[in-house]
Amino acid sequence: MDFNPDSVKWRCCCCSLPSGMRLLASIELAFCTLTGTIAMYNIVHQKPEELTAFEICLVGLMLFFGLTCVMLIIGVQKHAHTLIYPSLLARGLTVLFLAVFGVSTVFASSKSPHSPSEHQAWRDEGAKIDDDEPNIALQLVLFVFCMLFLIIAIFYCSYLVVRLIHFEQSYARLKERRSSLIQAGMIDPDFPSPNNYSASRRASSA
Repeated sequence: MDFNPDSVKWRCCCCSLPSGMRLLASIELAFCTLTGTIAMYNIVHQKPEELTAFEICLVGLMLFFGLTCVMLIIGVQKHAHTLIYPSLLARGLTVLFLAVFGVSTVFASSKSPHSPSEHQAWRDEGAKIDDDEPNIALQLVLFVFCMLFLIIAIFYCSYLVVRLIHFEQSYARLKERRSSLIQAGMIDPDFPSPNNYSASRRASSA
């Protein structure tokens, strides 16, 4: 079956797939710019010894993700599917980032009664620590649900990126086939190029 860029198969959110992905990439670029700017502002206005690996990785991820968004927009504009592949890598790194730092943040907030200081606090204020345990469990449950939602959203966007790559590959093959037919029609006027092929079909039907 011939590739049709205007087919319903290549529609996303009431618009064409390339247009929808350009809009999504623009939103992601704005989010990465805002998040990266806030993180950089916090890094600049804090002491060097207070710098954490979370902030460094967050800034690096936002820079890389923003760059892949720009590459995706350019790839759609120029129909270059090779510029879209890094977007899949950025989404994979985002899932890894959420898994590593999200879990560590939740469990770092929990208090272990096995350390000496926490054991003393547990002895002195046992009732208070017991009251904190449900809050930690609630935080963990909320974190799991948020992580599940974010991962589903990231995988769905990755699915759209894969579809966009297939679209651009099919479009490139269609463009190459049309160019070959036009060149062959210029060499041999009797060759069924896209223009005289449709004209010959109209003549034969008449």
